[in-house]
Amino acid sequence: MLMKKVIALILVLLFRFLHSHSQSTPSDAIKKFIDYYNPVIAFQHALVIDGTGNKPLPNQTVIINSGTISWIGPDEKAQIPKDAQLLDLTGKALLPGLVPLHEHMYISAFSNTEGFLHLKQLPITFPKLYLAAGATTIRTAGSIDPYEDLKIKTDIDAGNMIGPAIDVTGPYIEGRLAFFPQMNQLKDSIEAVKFINYWADQGFTSFKAYMNIDKPTLKAAINAAHKRNLKMTGHLCSITYKEAAELGIDHLEHGFLASTDFVSEKKENECPPENAENTLMKLNLESDTIKTLIQFLVNKKIGITSTLAVFEGYLPTAKVLSQDVLAYFAHDSREYYLNEFARIKWDDFGKIFLKAAKMEKMFSDAGGLLTVGTDPTGNGGVLAGFGTWRAIELLVEADGFSPLQAIKIATMNGAIALNLEKKIGSLEIGKQADLIVIEGDPSKNISDIRKISLVFKNGIGYSSKRLFESVKGKVGFY
Repeated sequence: MLMKKVIALILVLLFRFLHSHSQSTPSDAIKKFIDYYNPVIAFQHALVIDGTGNKPLPNQTVIINSGTISWIGPDEKAQIPKDAQLLDLTGKALLPGLVPLHEHMYISAFSNTEGFLHLKQLPITFPKLYLAAGATTIRTAGSIDPYEDLKIKTDIDAGNMIGPAIDVTGPYIEGRLAFFPQMNQLKDSIEAVKFINYWADQGFTSFKAYMNIDKPTLKAAINAAHKRNLKMTGHLCSITYKEAAELGIDHLEHGFLASTDFVSEKKENECPPENAENTLMKLNLESDTIKTLIQFLVNKKIGITSTLAVFEGYLPTAKVLSQDVLAYFAHDSREYYLNEFARIKWDDFGKIFLKAAKMEKMFSDAGGLLTVGTDPTGNGGVLAGFGTWRAIELLVEADGFSPLQAIKIATMNGAIALNLEKKIGSLEIGKQADLIVIEGDPSKNISDIRKISLVFKNGIGYSSKRLFESVKGKVGFY
């Protein structure tokens, strides 16, 4: 009996040793961005916004130990370990790390009157921007440079590079008439299965169907992904939301702005002749047709990602980015954005935009899982990090969510969509120490989400300011 107790004690001590030494030592290039690296850290006097939608709790202490949240409670009840590093968060809020789900490692870079649009990979600046803005876990939602996306993920995981944890989405599952020249065009369902299996073998952990795919090809791709316990999302056009849900898709992108369910001229497996968005302007959102589709999607447990920030630049009332944000662009990308901003505006898009936002709220109110994403494409003005904040703000400004609801959408809902809710997404004992420190109270003013001073990923605290400064003037260069 004594021997068994001794062996059990040795195993416990070994586990603790391995756990406490599980993080690799950061390189010198990474160390310069780290402010806190102590295994045990106590955040004191914080306003805790836990990501679940619960009422914020003032005067709280949160203790993390070896990358895990080990205690949360009132300051007066905290038993702080002697070896803990103390952080006084008086007047500051503590939130879970953001989990946005429509992210990319590229940005719009060139277009012409023939409709040719080129996408440019940004493997250095974008990972830093995401983490600096508080995004500790992201899903990339489509790759145009797959091997580099995989390398970014593995380098971050190994501690050789700064950035968020990544659910890395494979190259687009697209059919004929691919919109981007960097996309493969699948001929049939047989090719789709081979495509899924090849990229899953390389290490991709999710997939995304695109606009011109047909139903047999999408069905085959979904089945192949599900056989490997991987999820499929979609930015659709040739296939309606209802059809995609019936085929077994897990998630849909761009709220309802990509839905072609209500286009009267819609033909099977083809994008409609007019912009599907225009049909939203004519819809009565109180109609049974709308409510029936929304409830169908909810019943099928389809997640939907809101990406309003990427569409905002096309509003007639849109304002050019501030000089502070423009300062982050490299020259060519800045000029591209300013030219596109001046060139493209949709006169009636304001009505469409607000209806699409209202439908997102209806979907969420009906019990649907709404998430949020950046989608740094469009006119080139939506950047990782800055665009992420704007997408969250628009959940309040356009959709009508409360700030607490918007924070939950940007944290816990994202974790649920990735099946990671037991690990991340909220401030709870036993969860990974992914936290952000904010100089304000975003539960009252959602724009305080921009006032991030520290980002903790897996218990390591990074300076948001220094991460931002390191990429100023370089976004679009690399």
